[in-house]
Amino acid sequence: MTTARLLFTLVLVAALFLTACGDNRPTSTTVDPIASAAASAAVDDVAAAVVAAKRVRIGVKADTPPFGSKAGATYLGFDIDIAQAVAKQLETILKVPGLEVEFVTVTSRDRDDKLLAGEIDMVVASMTITRFRDREQHLDFTIPYFQDGQSLLVTKESPIATYLDLAGRPVGFVRGSTSGYYLAQVAPDCKATKYEDFSALFAALDAGEIEAATSDQLILMGRLRAAKNPDAYRIAGERFTTEPYGIAVRENQSAWRDALNEAIQQLWENGRWAIIADTWFGPTSTYPTTLGFAITPYPK
Repeated sequence: MTTARLLFTLVLVAALFLTACGDNRPTSTTVDPIASAAASAAVDDVAAAVVAAKRVRIGVKADTPPFGSKAGATYLGFDIDIAQAVAKQLETILKVPGLEVEFVTVTSRDRDDKLLAGEIDMVVASMTITRFRDREQHLDFTIPYFQDGQSLLVTKESPIATYLDLAGRPVGFVRGSTSGYYLAQVAPDCKATKYEDFSALFAALDAGEIEAATSDQLILMGRLRAAKNPDAYRIAGERFTTEPYGIAVRENQSAWRDALNEAIQQLWENGRWAIIADTWFGPTSTYPTTLGFAITPYPK
């Protein structure tokens, strides 16, 4: 898979937070983020519950290919494969062989609520690591496992070339995503409208209610691939944000978060992450793209 090499170690996670949400967090730490998960699992509610039940409930999307979609009863996508691979690593990390994976469909709007209500144990759903989710919505995140950025989907004949052309124009985004926040930063004079889900967003674009839809670029590419008339649309401009994706958990569940961090690390080290990324985004995939980053394990 072709990538522009960018050192993406865990010591740069705070820098990614800074880029993504303008927070003033330190750029390094002397604490190893991969603490021993198994040793502290007994005092952590979620980790202990997962071990006791031998089951992990994972919130995933079903409306955002290539990250999450459904074919009948089967979930498909990059996030789905990552979630399954993480669960497999947890069998060893938490000493729970045969761990059952239960996928629960979530949307950008309800994933936080389902997580905080205890309906799911984690969210793997193209979810950007942000300050307001971390501090105000009582969530915590793992280290990043992917990175994308906001872009625009417009009709082929649209005069919109970049976000600089959005002033005075109707633009749509999905409720509960980071898109509305970033849209307000880069195009405060546009006519922004929020939609309940991606189906409603793209239907509005199809109907001409909005002139552009904004979301992470690969999600927009997924829409193009799934459209009945893909030649009628195009991606306008380059990514105008940096969106590091993390697995979301409830706050104050450090043992659970650390177990997931260790699992992600192991996927980088054993090559499984690269295989999954190449399957979905490599040159022979349905969504060939230059990711623009690479991941290297945290030095032990």
